[in-house]
Amino acid sequence: MTSPSLTLRLTAIFTLIMAMACGGISLILYKALRSELIWRDDQTLINRAAQLRQLLEDGAHPSSLPLYFNRMVDIHQDILSIRSQHEQNVSINHTGITLPAISPTPVSTPPSEKQLHRWINADKTEASALSLQANSSLGPVTITLARVARERALMLERYRQQSILVSLAAILLCAAVSPLLIRRGLRAIGRLSKIVAETASDRLNQPVPLQAIPQELLPIGNALNAMRQRLSTDFIRLTQFADDLAHEIRTPINVLLGQNQVALGHERSAAEYQTLLEGNIEELESLSRLTENILFLARATHHNIRLNKQDFLLQDALESLIDFLEPVAEEQEKAIELSAAGSLTADKMLFQRAMSNLLINAIRYSPEKGTIQVSTCHHADYVEIEVLNAGEALEEPEKLFERFWRGDNVRHTAGSGLGLSLVSAIAALHGGSAYYRHENGHNIFGLRLPRK
Repeated sequence: MTSPSLTLRLTAIFTLIMAMACGGISLILYKALRSELIWRDDQTLINRAAQLRQLLEDGAHPSSLPLYFNRMVDIHQDILSIRSQHEQNVSINHTGITLPAISPTPVSTPPSEKQLHRWINADKTEASALSLQANSSLGPVTITLARVARERALMLERYRQQSILVSLAAILLCAAVSPLLIRRGLRAIGRLSKIVAETASDRLNQPVPLQAIPQELLPIGNALNAMRQRLSTDFIRLTQFADDLAHEIRTPINVLLGQNQVALGHERSAAEYQTLLEGNIEELESLSRLTENILFLARATHHNIRLNKQDFLLQDALESLIDFLEPVAEEQEKAIELSAAGSLTADKMLFQRAMSNLLINAIRYSPEKGTIQVSTCHHADYVEIEVLNAGEALEEPEKLFERFWRGDNVRHTAGSGLGLSLVSAIAALHGGSAYYRHENGHNIFGLRLPRK
């Protein structure tokens, strides 16, 4: 099922918001208008009743009140009833509504909204009435004034109809105009998409221009620039890796090819062929180790290696490793000293592999008849295992742990330049790091691993 477009979603949201806003505003204004009209009708009714009472108290005859009433009211919706014990009752009612029984307000009490009586007629119209007692020259008189809110109902009905029409017009206008405005606002996304679509490997180092991007899209633009930067770095690293790999593989392949071509140039003895095969085996073993190391680094980079963590004593693990490498050191008249204590939780095999690379490097590049020191240092959260040997400071130390990188001062020695990369990868798998520093005429390589 195809997902609705962003324009359609935003249009629906804006239309819904407009409908809710129009409905809410219309309802609030309708209630405010209705309350105002009711208040005005109530005040008119109270004021007229008070005036009629005052006229009677000033000496007006009850029979003359209809004259005043006809001048101040709308006879089609107002009702007047005068009841007297000494005179004939007077009633003006052209509305067709029968007044209910209402208790009159005493003479001593001024009229107010509290004395109003409200009800709903059979035709669903609202009505309100006020009954007052008054003193006239002929004795007590009861005045009842009422108003049927037909005009008010018509006014409110017209307001409802107009509000609905205006709201519908506003909603339809919003639904029609919103897509145009939204598409115009989303042009920045189209421009950003075009820039991303045109991205090539030779343009990864060029950041996405953010000047014309709206504020809301800046996080996406910054994220794209960060991603392009990482991709550029990874692409350069991959290209360099491929170049270095081709160089490292080409050398043993050319050696194998040359040896075999020379051997096939003329007849050889069995001993010579045996020597050739032994040389081929050595080169193939070197290729096998190189391939294994590259595969390990690739899996380690993607954390595709399962660690077999266990607790072990550092003294025992390092001592067995030194015993294995000691004959190599003795050939070059070098000694290895160990000062280790405590335990570590890690993959013991990978730990020994990393330390083996550090020790082999120290044996290979330290001065003759020198001493290589292996020590441990325990901290609160991590353990440092260091290999120290005398020597000058290495050039470009920031590149020491890069794949296939080898300093100019070690180009003449055997190796592929992957040893320190393997050390760094193993440390990263354990959540630690590998480091180097030069101190007091000594090169120090170390592993910093978490204790647990």
